[in-house]
Amino acid sequence: MTASSRLRGRLTAYLVPIALALAVAIGCKGKPVNRPPEHLVGKPWMNADGSPPSHDGDTDAVTGLSAVLAGQPPPVTPGRPINMLIMSGGGKYGAFTAGVLAGWTASGDRPTFDVATGISSGAATAVLAFLGPKYDSRLAANFTNIQRGDLYKLELFKGLFTKTGFFSSEPLEGRLGREITPEFMCDMQAAHAAGRRVYVGTVEVLTNRFAIWDIGAIASSGRPDAPVLIRKILLAACSPTGAVRPVELCVEINGKKYTEYHTDAGNMLQAFVRTPAGIPPGSTAWVLSAGKFYRDPPRDPPKIISLVTGGVSNSLYALFRSDLVKLYALCAVNRTEFRLLALPDDFRGAASSFAFDPAELAKLYWIGYQLTAGRTEWRHAPPDTLPGEAPPARTGLEYIVNPK
Repeated sequence: MTASSRLRGRLTAYLVPIALALAVAIGCKGKPVNRPPEHLVGKPWMNADGSPPSHDGDTDAVTGLSAVLAGQPPPVTPGRPINMLIMSGGGKYGAFTAGVLAGWTASGDRPTFDVATGISSGAATAVLAFLGPKYDSRLAANFTNIQRGDLYKLELFKGLFTKTGFFSSEPLEGRLGREITPEFMCDMQAAHAAGRRVYVGTVEVLTNRFAIWDIGAIASSGRPDAPVLIRKILLAACSPTGAVRPVELCVEINGKKYTEYHTDAGNMLQAFVRTPAGIPPGSTAWVLSAGKFYRDPPRDPPKIISLVTGGVSNSLYALFRSDLVKLYALCAVNRTEFRLLALPDDFRGAASSFAFDPAELAKLYWIGYQLTAGRTEWRHAPPDTLPGEAPPARTGLEYIVNPK
């Protein structure tokens, strides 16, 4: 890192909190928003083309557990077993999962995914991974040799007056536009026609509502703006709330058009399951963690910014571990194999998932590649659930360490 880049980083660290305070003090008004009316927000929205809704993994898990608790067998979904790829969010740690997928291809054991889901940076990974090894090189290019300026552009004063984020995602939008080619659209349409599905999650900030997008259905819809819509959805999925300005999307409800603002849904979910028609017994859920299970301990004495960002980070890690337990419960009631792979705990890098250093990204990619190319054993259970994993709770103020 050069002296000038270090200076820019320090200036940003000091100016952003000042700008936040000024934005609150100024209290400027944004443009009027034509949001969906409240009486429609809480109702189910059905696809206008009549296509059936997908199955929600959480609902299926509760249904199965309720049957078990009532002394009955859980419902069984007919059909052949399927392979599901579930991608978590993680910013720069998407380089690790990109390497995992490439190494998996090299091992010869990588399956064709019938379903893929993704949150945050995992949304972009899930979409390309869903289309198969053909796109491994694109994943490597988009997650390794990049810097933050290749994805987001700092616009401090514009963010001050819009009060929606100090970074623009314009560079990332251009990068996504170059990936969504006619060949990409054809491959996505072919996968959708074969019955395979890829789902991406965002959050609508005005209603605080989680939204799931069927990317293959959009690609196959015949809409002339389908590539643009897919680009905007992926852009929203990769736009961290509060840091990057939301993406504006137009939706039509009962023939009337409204404006929504979508961002990264990682603060609501870190991993989710969605299927077109349930999960048949014998299926496999392959869960890829873009990062570790726990945040690394801070290296420096506590300060305001590090305490705030650390608290948010702890919450996101805890959310991911909670989501893993839900996924495990779903697998249990559906008699599905649970497989999990995460970044090794001994990796040490820059703390922020928003700090993109090409050398570190290349290292993350290579770690992931080696794990799967070498046929590393996948976990069969969520973290802290196997004997000896969970650290014991602390009580009292004076301690004696038990050597046992």
